[in-house]
Amino acid sequence: MRSRVFSHCFRATNCRLHARRFGSRAAISRKLTLAVSPQTSKSRVIEALTTHRASASDKLRAGTVESTGHGAAILASRDFTTWLEDESFMSNLLEALFKSANGGQANLPGLDVLSGVTDGLSPHRLLGEPQTGFSILYGSSTNILPGLWEREGFESVSEDKASSVSFITNPLAGDSRPLEITLPLANTIFQNGRRSTLYASKWQSNDMGRMTLGTMNQKSTQKIAMNLGSVNHTSSIVPLLPLTPPRKIVAGLGNIVRQVEVDGSTTPASQELETLIPQVFDARSERYGASSSGPIGVWCWVIPPHVVEAKKLLELKVFQAGSSQTEADLALEATEALSSLLSSGCRLHKILSGGGGWGLKQGLLSLDPETSYAQPEQDDIEMFIRSFQERDSSDQSEGLVTPGSYLMFCIEPYWTEEAVKSSNLLKSKRSLTLGVAPNHDQDSSPQLSSEGVEVVEGHFGATSSTGLFLRTVPDVPSIGANDETAGAYSAYTTKVDVPRSYFSV
Repeated sequence: MRSRVFSHCFRATNCRLHARRFGSRAAISRKLTLAVSPQTSKSRVIEALTTHRASASDKLRAGTVESTGHGAAILASRDFTTWLEDESFMSNLLEALFKSANGGQANLPGLDVLSGVTDGLSPHRLLGEPQTGFSILYGSSTNILPGLWEREGFESVSEDKASSVSFITNPLAGDSRPLEITLPLANTIFQNGRRSTLYASKWQSNDMGRMTLGTMNQKSTQKIAMNLGSVNHTSSIVPLLPLTPPRKIVAGLGNIVRQVEVDGSTTPASQELETLIPQVFDARSERYGASSSGPIGVWCWVIPPHVVEAKKLLELKVFQAGSSQTEADLALEATEALSSLLSSGCRLHKILSGGGGWGLKQGLLSLDPETSYAQPEQDDIEMFIRSFQERDSSDQSEGLVTPGSYLMFCIEPYWTEEAVKSSNLLKSKRSLTLGVAPNHDQDSSPQLSSEGVEVVEGHFGATSSTGLFLRTVPDVPSIGANDETAGAYSAYTTKVDVPRSYFSV
């Protein structure tokens, strides 16, 4: 069943991506974000949505959603977890949404609804702060929520397991493979007692024109197919500050790197970092003061040899103590080059631990082995089995780190409020934005009044504090691909958990 549903999803997505190319009319799906202050009342949210939809009614009728098979994906920030379980609020929300979309019709067809809770809504301007409220994608249920009622998504629901949603969208820039981005949902244990919150529900219109709940079930996972109405590629921003040029892996096994080559000499893998990280602390303290002395996240790219040469990574600017450029400036300069590594098949790993030791254990680095999203106990079992397979294998290509490949060490840059606001990326509005929430404890809510509601038409997005999981699919041709090249690419998975990373179209 898994392969049948999966193949159907991507065939449908591929057709939509090529709709413009072949001149056919793709089913319309619409996007809407409600940026809402946590202090806002439910009635104020419904009032704001109703007013907005009424004022936009002419535009909506010019391109109305299909008259049958309605569906919606509604993602809420954690502040509004219980609102998704409030039948009265959800009924009013769906009525305001779909009556306006259908020219104010009193009687609505049945609705399929997916509702879930994320760590936050992505800003409609990149690098901005996550927002609170609701982000909604609505239109044809068949197109938006493929396989919503398939048994697969309900089988493993448990209070101890984290649910997720996976977005099927356009290929990365420079690639032709359809992209699936999996976003783990928020931990809602303190909101409703559940590890995570994801529901599939059916709604019907009664004789009075009110939406009533027919059935509602918890889900463990669901795919959301994005009909973006364009053949633009998915762009990515992974804001990392390069610490070193690419270093050749000399020795390593599984997710452990033992030795790398630096300027022609074999050295313990952590030796260079042990020198550079204190320099970063000193430079930050000198430039920004003691408030910048928090922990530093370190990542590394695992890069095939041919990519190092093709991307001219040896020429990339890296951190230099005493440089006049800020960390944010250097990171933004490197954004294009680093983001292109994803479409080149390079994996990104956070460094979990390393340094110290002696003998054969001197200077080891442990990389985060997680490259795809799985339920916690399933992931542990697979890692346990894989570690034994790699230990007994004579094939050096096994494992996450391969001798002969390269590592490029990077850190999360220090972001000042001024650097974020002055970035040109903030001026870039996107239709779909999926991101990794910034790593700080300060209030990241939008600047709204106590009863503030901002309606952003044409935008849909969410963030996760856990990270995003990317998967490219090789068996379906897509943008710019022909029959000869479509099958030439292999599947690729990686985890991107760098704060302020975004994928957008």
